[in-house]
Amino acid sequence: MLNYQDFDAILFDMDGTIFDSEAVHREAWKMTAKEFNQTFTDDMYLQFIGMTTPNCMKMAMTMFNHQVELNAFSDSYYKNLSQLLESPVLIKRGFMDYLVQAKSLEKRLGIVTSSGMSGVEGNFAHYDFYQDFDVVITRDDVSRYKPFPDPYLLACKKLKVDPKRTIVFEDSNTGATAAIDAGCFTVGIEDLVPFDEATRSRLQLMAQSFEAFL
Repeated sequence: MLNYQDFDAILFDMDGTIFDSEAVHREAWKMTAKEFNQTFTDDMYLQFIGMTTPNCMKMAMTMFNHQVELNAFSDSYYKNLSQLLESPVLIKRGFMDYLVQAKSLEKRLGIVTSSGMSGVEGNFAHYDFYQDFDVVITRDDVSRYKPFPDPYLLACKKLKVDPKRTIVFEDSNTGATAAIDAGCFTVGIEDLVPFDEATRSRLQLMAQSFEAFL
């Protein structure tokens, strides 16, 4: 399915691709909204997938009709998320076996995420495979986030690889758009939100999980 001889690097989104972390973040939003006497639903969270948390906060304030104070809500959200991350975040089906396979291919490996470094540290806190990645690009490293191609272009630059010789695994429309526009060979692994038709038509491959590539 994938001819690895055509590629020099493999990049992964993090939330929803490596880690089943969207459910954890969604719960943190629900907990925080309840503290501020607001309602937050699963459908509301779907609008946040693939976006940076600061941008999600701005959207949430509009959802709440600006009835809560942004900084207070944000502080409470990060506190709740930190508590939830005290338990290990589940890893997506098939990823660890795929990582073993990817390492055996001796390709350059990286993570490109819309989370900040604190989010990366939270997800990896209970695991020991962070060192397997040659580069980790977070929202702290760029001024333009996904869906702009900048994060993936930066990762390729740091790895000294051509984007056209780079495989990317993404779970969101936002992330896939960034990877495709960077010129990467983009594989969609759907998580909570199906890819829209425009994104689906531009993906090189799609799969339900990493097990399809083992």
